[in-house]
Amino acid sequence: MADTLSRLPQYRSVRDIIIQPLINTKETETCKQVHNLNDVNMSMLRDAVVHDNWLKNNPCICSYTDGLAWKGDRLYIPDKCWSSILAICHDVKQAGHFGFLKTLHLARCQFWWLKMRSHIEDYVKKYHVCATTKSRVGKPLGLLQKVSEPVRPWQDIAMDFIVELPNSKNYTVIWTVVDLFSKQAHFIPCKGLPSPKHLATVFVQHIYRLHGAPRRIISDRGVQFTARFWKSFLDLMGSTQGLSSAYHPSTNGAAERANAMIECYLRSYTYYQQTEWVEFIAFAEFVYNNTVHSSTGHSPFLLLMEWNLNP
Repeated sequence: MADTLSRLPQYRSVRDIIIQPLINTKETETCKQVHNLNDVNMSMLRDAVVHDNWLKNNPCICSYTDGLAWKGDRLYIPDKCWSSILAICHDVKQAGHFGFLKTLHLARCQFWWLKMRSHIEDYVKKYHVCATTKSRVGKPLGLLQKVSEPVRPWQDIAMDFIVELPNSKNYTVIWTVVDLFSKQAHFIPCKGLPSPKHLATVFVQHIYRLHGAPRRIISDRGVQFTARFWKSFLDLMGSTQGLSSAYHPSTNGAAERANAMIECYLRSYTYYQQTEWVEFIAFAEFVYNNTVHSSTGHSPFLLLMEWNLNP
């Protein structure tokens, strides 16, 4: 029976694009303001600015600092350099191999070039790794059940498990926990499906210490499982706090979407070396929380901390 990560074409793992550091590390403070700019060949970029025909025909549109062109607060990228920028905004571990809109949003935050939207759409559509590792996503059939909106972070959470993963340092399960307010998520590797008692201990270590106790948990593991987990958690805390739990598989969309994202991420970066997936969990969590979500229009980090973190 195929596991979550192994539903891939059988071919020898060869990176379609090998991204190498192209630049020396001695950059100006202005350049350092742009995320991951040290992964771009700066001498090539400056040379491209000098010979760029669009800049020659439109000399007043951009400002210039240290041989670089800026359109407002975004770095202008000449034609011969935008593919290198797309590698930063799409291919690397800190970017996540996301789709067109999220890649466009990430690139637009700090870069600008002509026909940027169409270039990014074409790049993502034709990128071989994405084409061979991502599955189609669509709404399930059936009636939707509305979940009441939380009013503060980590008040209401959804949780789910990804099971039967290839053994990676004795880990075979990922526990996904999502805040329904900000969509922030934590992805916690587990050595098998935890018992409710063990899950309570893991919850204290990874969730409670950062976010406190939730008001409600949405899970498709069943009401009894959630109730036993919560009782174990309260025993650890010495508390009698009540919990509103829900068994609604059709309303657990937040956790299911997070699961789908991390599965795509791991397939994109582990290739046939699927036993290494646990080493990518931290990167996957960072990328998920630092990327804009369609339901909120912002990244979880931006909603919770008022800024995105530097990849």
